Amino acid sequence: MIIGVVVSLLASVCFSASNLLEKRAVDAMSDISAVSTRAMLAKLIRSPMWMTGFVVGVVAAGLMVLGYEFAPIAVVQTIFGAGLVLIVAASHLYLHESMDRRELVGLAIIIAAVVLVSVTLTSAAAPGVGGSLRSVMGASGATLVVAFAGYGALSRAHVGDASLRFGATSGLLYGVAALQTKSVAVLLNRDGVLHGAGRAFTTAYPYVFVVASLLGLIVFQRGLQRSRISVLVPLTNVVASVYVVVVGMVVFDEPLPRNGVLAALRLIGFALALGGNWLLAVGPMTPRAFTSSGPSVHAPDGG
Repeated sequence: MIIGVVVSLLASVCFSASNLLEKRAVDAMSDISAVSTRAMLAKLIRSPMWMTGFVVGVVAAGLMVLGYEFAPIAVVQTIFGAGLVLIVAASHLYLHESMDRRELVGLAIIIAAVVLVSVTLTSAAAPGVGGSLRSVMGASGATLVVAFAGYGALSRAHVGDASLRFGATSGLLYGVAALQTKSVAVLLNRDGVLHGAGRAFTTAYPYVFVVASLLGLIVFQRGLQRSRISVLVPLTNVVASVYVVVVGMVVFDEPLPRNGVLAALRLIGFALALGGNWLLAVGPMTPRAFTSSGPSVHAPDGG
């Protein structure tokens, strides 16, 4: 399980670096819109900084496969969420986004959550290896419908902070992608790396992963340009983490530790990680939030 923790932490660092690079890149671009997907992607691909961030993000996804193979879902998601400590600190120092007391408390809570979950690593509870193609695809399809229905509803409601619309939608889409990642990890666990990797490409998992990730990327990049990274990323992470843990533990038949105390500590740790993420996500939006170099100030998104 220690291997799973280490690679999950590395994945978190790569994910944070990816988001920071992408945020810096889109801040320097003219307004991007998901309405013209081809033009948007062409603009992103032409940016060396954005492409660097994208490649680092692909590395993070690969590390997450290993994380899910060696550690339970709740452990992986909690350790992965700890990367927000880095991204919020970097957003303050590198992107000059403001921080307040609430955000500092959120960071402290996330650190405490990692400590609690780490205590449970001596448990014999193994990663879940259940999950059928039918159950994973059923959950994924239903989630895609909910994600875009919710996006449409929030757009029509004209919610003041665009972070909610972009964060909730991209979180669900990335959650669907994570289900496919876990499914591939199960195949690697069952059949070995070589045979499992070959078999994965005969299933729908990698292709649904690409579609869900691309859709999530489009929504998330739009959100990066319209929101503070220190708000958007925690909100996306909260939604994705809750989704993956709740749906994933059911779909993949993943048990909690048999020891009641360890099981409680793991659940409390995960809940604290979500709470810390939420405190970061509901931090106040201020004009000072967009002070990074480049044309990063935009009018409120009208949908």
